[in-house]
Amino acid sequence: MPAAVFRRSPYWLILLAVAVVEVVGHYVVQARVVGDDDWHRASARVRAEWQAGDLVVPAPEWTDPLMRRELGDLLGLSDAGRADIDRYQRLWSLSVRGHRPREAPAREPDFTEQVGAVRILRWDLTPERVLYDFVEHVGQAQVAIGQTPCRWQTSRPRGGGLGVGPMEPASRHLCDPQRRPWLWVGATVEEDLHLQPRHCIWQHPASPEVISATFRDVPLGDRVVLAGDLYYEHERMLEHGPVSVGVFLGDVEIGRMIHRDGDGWKELTASTRVPSRAGDRGDVRVEVTAPNPDLRSLCWAATTRAGAP
Repeated sequence: MPAAVFRRSPYWLILLAVAVVEVVGHYVVQARVVGDDDWHRASARVRAEWQAGDLVVPAPEWTDPLMRRELGDLLGLSDAGRADIDRYQRLWSLSVRGHRPREAPAREPDFTEQVGAVRILRWDLTPERVLYDFVEHVGQAQVAIGQTPCRWQTSRPRGGGLGVGPMEPASRHLCDPQRRPWLWVGATVEEDLHLQPRHCIWQHPASPEVISATFRDVPLGDRVVLAGDLYYEHERMLEHGPVSVGVFLGDVEIGRMIHRDGDGWKELTASTRVPSRAGDRGDVRVEVTAPNPDLRSLCWAATTRAGAP
């Protein structure tokens, strides 16, 4: 292009403006990046104060890999895939850019400290007393499809990954392995509607049979707290029917949750203080049904608890 034409053309001004914006944007982004040293120092501060019954979470959630790089050894599978924070003594958070963790109580933190670009937050909680964790005891449950017992099998984990749902654990109850291999009951990790991991019991419904899991001689406390959802890819399109989860103490139904697409990780609290109860222990049964079981990948977690919530 001749120099005279170039001088008369507005395009060189546009190109210059774009270049300036890119340069400025680059320096703004770089200025907002939290350095590794800040993460190291903030994490060391949390580690020094860490106690049994503590939990640490990132804020915002997309910084989770950085938090786990520093403090992941403090978190077990049940912590990473927790149903809620009700059993914890204290909630820590490593926060950047003013973010607040989604699970935090609706009040100001009890402790804050700024370490470079990372802000340490801590809430002191009043934990509920957990007596029994159903996920931990799924191997001892009696599982059936209708009146037919499902078979407990230990082999090797299978599947899992993007687009194919959660991994089948090495040990699980198989209910119809030849015709319906997805009808198994066992502990796995499933991503909920918001892509948060949940350590839970996969109990996919069938139709017309009822899939049931019975836990014998459970310490009952005051209530059963159950929460569950569907694999996020099966729920987010809002195309399929509901799933029903019934909780029974002996032969008495004490609670029922209807999960519909869009509900996400949904919670049910059922009192175990029923007239038919005799003693502090009993059999708890969880039944799962659906009018149409297609892609109804229910996964649930539950505990029995004592004391005021």
